[in-house]
Amino acid sequence: MDRLLRPERLDTDPNSNTATQEWTHWFKTFQNFLAVLPGESLNKLGVLMNYVSPRVYEAIADCTSYEAAIKILKDLYVKPSNEIFARYWLATRRQKAGESLEEFLQALRTLNKEYNF
Repeated sequence: MDRLLRPERLDTDPNSNTATQEWTHWFKTFQNFLAVLPGESLNKLGVLMNYVSPRVYEAIADCTSYEAAIKILKDLYVKPSNEIFARYWLATRRQKAGESLEEFLQALRTLNKEYNF
């Protein structure tokens, strides 16, 4: 069963536009993978090191605990949102030609969720 839940290797550029989304998805799949592994004396840090690319590994190479490595990765990938920029996007979002009301509302909900309004 753990083969089905095995996450892909984290190899996302922290400066990309989708870095936060990719990190969030990868981290959730990694947590699901850890949950099915035998819990006794599981070296989470060692497992984490096996599922990141060499360039991501450089950021966490000096970590001695799993929690410290995850904190560094979260700080690296999850950028704080600019509230003024977020309000601008929400205020200026208009329904596009050919876009149904359902699609427009979904886009507004997505903006709302992304920027924590």
